[in-house]
Amino acid sequence: MKNQNRIGILDFCLPAYFIFAETVLVILRGGGGLSFPWPAIGFSAGAGLILSGLFGLLPIRLRSVLSMLVLLASAFYFAVESLIRSVFLTYMEPGSLVLGAGGVLSGYFDEFLRSLLMGLPKILIFSVPCIAVFIFIWKMKGRKREASGGKAFYLLSLAAGLALSAALSVYSSDGAMRAIYHSGISFSNTTENFGLLTATRLFFELSVRGSSSESFSSDLEMKEPHKDEFQEAADPKESFLLREPYQILLPEASIREEAEPVSYGKNEMDLDFSGAMANEAARELSEYILKTEASSQNAYSGLFAGKNLILITAESYCDAFISKELTPTLWRLSHSGFYFSDYYQPEWGGSTTSGEMSFLTGLAPQWGDGSMLRTAGNHMCFTMGNQLKELEYESWAFHNGAYDYYSRQLTHPNLGYDHWIANETGMAELCGQEYPNDTSMIEHTIDLWIEKQPFSVYYMTLSGHAPYDPKLDVVKRYYERVSEYCKGRYPEKVLYYICCQMELENMLSIIVSRLEEAGIADDTVIAMVGDHYPYGLGSGEAWGNGRSYISDLMGAPIDHDWQRDTNGLIIWSGCLENEKREMQREISSPVMSLDVLPTLLNLFGLTFDSRLLPGRDVFADTEALVFWSSLDWVTDKGKYDWGERRFYPAEGCGEDPAYVESVNRRVENAFRMSRVIVDTDYYRLLQAGNGS
Repeated sequence: MKNQNRIGILDFCLPAYFIFAETVLVILRGGGGLSFPWPAIGFSAGAGLILSGLFGLLPIRLRSVLSMLVLLASAFYFAVESLIRSVFLTYMEPGSLVLGAGGVLSGYFDEFLRSLLMGLPKILIFSVPCIAVFIFIWKMKGRKREASGGKAFYLLSLAAGLALSAALSVYSSDGAMRAIYHSGISFSNTTENFGLLTATRLFFELSVRGSSSESFSSDLEMKEPHKDEFQEAADPKESFLLREPYQILLPEASIREEAEPVSYGKNEMDLDFSGAMANEAARELSEYILKTEASSQNAYSGLFAGKNLILITAESYCDAFISKELTPTLWRLSHSGFYFSDYYQPEWGGSTTSGEMSFLTGLAPQWGDGSMLRTAGNHMCFTMGNQLKELEYESWAFHNGAYDYYSRQLTHPNLGYDHWIANETGMAELCGQEYPNDTSMIEHTIDLWIEKQPFSVYYMTLSGHAPYDPKLDVVKRYYERVSEYCKGRYPEKVLYYICCQMELENMLSIIVSRLEEAGIADDTVIAMVGDHYPYGLGSGEAWGNGRSYISDLMGAPIDHDWQRDTNGLIIWSGCLENEKREMQREISSPVMSLDVLPTLLNLFGLTFDSRLLPGRDVFADTEALVFWSSLDWVTDKGKYDWGERRFYPAEGCGEDPAYVESVNRRVENAFRMSRVIVDTDYYRLLQAGNGS
């Protein structure tokens, strides 16, 4: 028995490897060195000891085989995540890896192969210890040792001690660190703070249990709820999603400084929360909402009521390169409607689909590339597609990529679009080719909807997608024009990127021209965002870049996410150049993608409750807030780097620890709100108490 209970080298192979792999992961991502926090080490070592303890109950041969399989699978997993981090500057949750694998292999096989070949050194680094363990096990193959419950007890006890110590260090840390661990705000951020294995465990825990009851922190916009707000609404006859927009078309003088003050109502619905109170997590959110002040309607409420709408998510779009001469349409739409001079498109720990989600649903993505898919069966009543569909708008959604990439065939009809046209569902037939460029897509689809007013249309572009290569047809088509205009301002790689974005310029030119020819430009609104920063210009194996070219595009060094993710937002209508010209305005306060939906809902005069969305109507009286999954944030008063716990005050503002803590709570609450809304299908719960 004494011999059987003896703990040997093999028992420590898994915990030792996990610590090794987590440490290498930190070193390869750069910027962190070996300063790895204790929780990551404790949780990783504890996980390895648990497996060793359980394997210790098995015969030596089976135990050896299982240990090797776990090591090989772990090496593969760590290597893949390291490669993804080098390309996208984020770690990808397991669900996203599975979701995107098929599309990557079919649509971007060359990039995948290049990434694999360039990433071989990383694969070897993570695999070397596995080879050493294999040799060790091979030498032990002649030994026979029975399973031992005593050994398992020792190992599991040690694992419990390590896990307890790590957990105590987490819960004794600051609130934001606990929030990351408890809620899984971002898989990537959790990985960088607690290690890949712990982030993976938390991901599966949250996937199984969903959102638990979480307390929302008190923040700047709280009010005391009236007692009767928890009771049933007095007259719940009207539908939760009202079918008629309100009209607040105010006199032009009402926005002038010399005009008399105008009293506005609130973007707040008379809701019965009884249907949501039965769910524990939803009850916490409901109580938070009832204490939150709704934003005010304003001079811009209903400005676009009854107009057509064209929404566009532009692949990898960044407005750093646009100009009146090179891109006259992009410049016109950016500057002659509403001009957003401080707009950000946060990177949400996913890629295109997470950018789409933030824009279209107004909710913060927290599940990587699986974020939008989690909404597929939910009641997404506040999307512009569903709001306008209720008003019997003609609704279409288009993409010149694969119809089922990111499972859009499930998500986009649920966002309010009756027709989903992409490759395999009609796009190739319309354009006469698979994966047509943006120009071809608009040329062959615009006649499907332009004469069917009112219309609600959505486009997801493709031509701006990486890689940016001189061999591409789009680069050959525009290179001479772009290089002549830029005259050595950018490296070649950036010129290739701009050539790809010229397809977007051409697409928008066609749209505006056709709208004006049809005489409906003044009756149509175009709203466009990028999905994410152009990560194809970053350093990474997949794109064949020896260095990052993002700072070359931006014209400044990139040290923070708010520098990398600064971008352009377009909200334009022909009426802002004509009869409503006096309504043109520069919005200089910080704006983010989550703000677009509540802003459009207000502009279109649609019924919504501002308390039910984490973003803000930019024309309302709500304080500006832009935030990232890293918990960094930007407001009018400054910028906050959560990793460094450092506040950079804006000019004229000073240090205020109480203010920083308050905004930190607002950011955590915004993530909690988005998560609970998606996990509990919160809008459907509200609908149950407020009519069908």
